[in-house]
Amino acid sequence: MSDERDTQFNNFAVGEDENTEQPHFVFSESQMKEIDNPYQRSGDDYEAPPEPQPAEGGDSTAALYYDEPSTLGKVLRTIVLVIAIIALLVSSAIIFLHYYESKRNKEKAKELADIVSVNEDNNAVGADGIFEKYRNLVAENSDFVGWIRVPGTSIDHPVVQARDNAFYLHKGLDKKYDIRGTVFMDYRDHVDELCKNTILYGHNNLDGTMFSDLEKYKDLEFYKQNPVIEFNTIYHNYKWKIISVFFANAEPQDDNDYAINYIYPFMTDESFEEYYQELLIRSLFFTTVDTVKTDKILTLSTCTRDMDIKGHGETNARFVVVARLVREGESEEVQTAQAIYNPNPRHPQIWYDAHGQDNPYRYAVRWYPEGVEY
Repeated sequence: MSDERDTQFNNFAVGEDENTEQPHFVFSESQMKEIDNPYQRSGDDYEAPPEPQPAEGGDSTAALYYDEPSTLGKVLRTIVLVIAIIALLVSSAIIFLHYYESKRNKEKAKELADIVSVNEDNNAVGADGIFEKYRNLVAENSDFVGWIRVPGTSIDHPVVQARDNAFYLHKGLDKKYDIRGTVFMDYRDHVDELCKNTILYGHNNLDGTMFSDLEKYKDLEFYKQNPVIEFNTIYHNYKWKIISVFFANAEPQDDNDYAINYIYPFMTDESFEEYYQELLIRSLFFTTVDTVKTDKILTLSTCTRDMDIKGHGETNARFVVVARLVREGESEEVQTAQAIYNPNPRHPQIWYDAHGQDNPYRYAVRWYPEGVEY
């Protein structure tokens, strides 16, 4: 339609055109409505539009296919909605269960810790050499071997020891199933006379249970406020000064076919000197706590998510805290003012991959403990 005719149509001019005998039409409001909507009727004059019919001689099933996409769409939408609702309910149930289990675990841990703290100053020893303050726990579970307490954290737990390192992964002190397990000592370590390296394991569920709070030691300022760990066995009370915190891989493929073996209870004094150099290189910070080759050490090991690579799932990695035993007659105090971050700690290859950095230690010398076959 030309601009001129379009203007005329919208203006609904009255009368005859000057150059033609064809009259312009004048529409009433009701007539305009009929033009806009041919199905608009009022009163008794309304007739519904006819239902679509198959063509004469055509396929009589055509009408059925006409409605089929709409019906199928409704069914699919209903199915998707049901699945979404089920997924929401399941995820909500999982979150609630996780929260409930975490809360229950914390309550149980606090209840036990309160019982032990009441008797903390009681260092009476029975005929078998066991502290009386731990007598009830030993009676409850003969695997009970001690108590770990880390200041500034929720770590205030009983420690057990089984015949292997798998039994207490998902069992509580009562030996019943518990997804968060119990803090346990390496099955090769000794309780009555400590080995050179006493190793304790605990889960990291990122919820403040078991060893979750151990990762607070990634922060230098936190270390400065909490440089001493308490780990007592059923026979002796001990304090330990932290000397190193570091990341480790559990799978050799995550560090160019190498994994440092910090799980090494029976190292010799000479081997410990070499191992300590590895601890210094790997430590996130330098504590300034001195060591000698005759020192005994405590190793706390837990999982970490610091080396997870997006899109590749969880990495089997560890966060490790190592402390040495406070020597007889030595002060428990630690001068932390001079502790500083290590500007270039050695990490597993997977750490550099996860953080988008080059590994300056890719071709560095690898340390292996004595007497351990690979």
